[in-house]
Amino acid sequence: MPAENEHGPTRESYDGMDALMAALTDAPLSDEARDDPGYRAAHRAATADLALLRDQLTVLADTLTGPEPAPPPDTVVRPLRRPVRPVGRALRALAVAAAGAMVVGSGWLLVRTGGGVSSSADSGAAADSSDKKADEAAGGPFGDPAFLACARLVVEGDVTAVEPLPGTGDERVTLRVTRAYKPEETAAEVRFALARDMDPLVAKGDHVLVALDEGSDSPVVWSVGEAGIAAEREALARALPQAGERGCG
Repeated sequence: MPAENEHGPTRESYDGMDALMAALTDAPLSDEARDDPGYRAAHRAATADLALLRDQLTVLADTLTGPEPAPPPDTVVRPLRRPVRPVGRALRALAVAAAGAMVVGSGWLLVRTGGGVSSSADSGAAADSSDKKADEAAGGPFGDPAFLACARLVVEGDVTAVEPLPGTGDERVTLRVTRAYKPEETAAEVRFALARDMDPLVAKGDHVLVALDEGSDSPVVWSVGEAGIAAEREALARALPQAGERGCG
């Protein structure tokens, strides 16, 4: 029997893959899977968690393989007893262990998309995740004054329609604008094109933050869901004034 979530009946897997495995393998979703809002939401959540894992592993790699600090003056430096190669092996082992934890925890990933988690430990983890997302947003396109100076449109709003574009592999997304960043005043609705299998996937009812370059009908970058957009708003608030003071180029 299909599982139930806030989107209604949903299956746990399509083509032999659950949402986490589809995100891990970066496999394109079937039409049937794309038409399942619950599965699609689980796939988005898994994709976001995997991106966060990659960022954390990058930080770990930089920490383990970074240069040794210079010794203070008049200090006798003894040669290391341990060769450098085991550090690489340790890093690979940590990466494999972390990826394994993500796979083993697939049940948690899928459950997380269906509703809130009430334990204090999970609340603390959510707060840490929010801080991490804010730091990532500050270093991303929405926090980059140079990128924003060249963007022709930066808005957020609710998706009211997603329709296939005839003769292409793209979809036309209609967005009801709830907040305009650049320019500060724009049309009540905007439309843009997205490839059908482009992550993060966009569906009717999603809340989306999107940026388009001059002369383009497809977004350069976009974020789906309030959790991710909240961090991007903070980055935008800091970067937009600087973008207004500089030209594109």
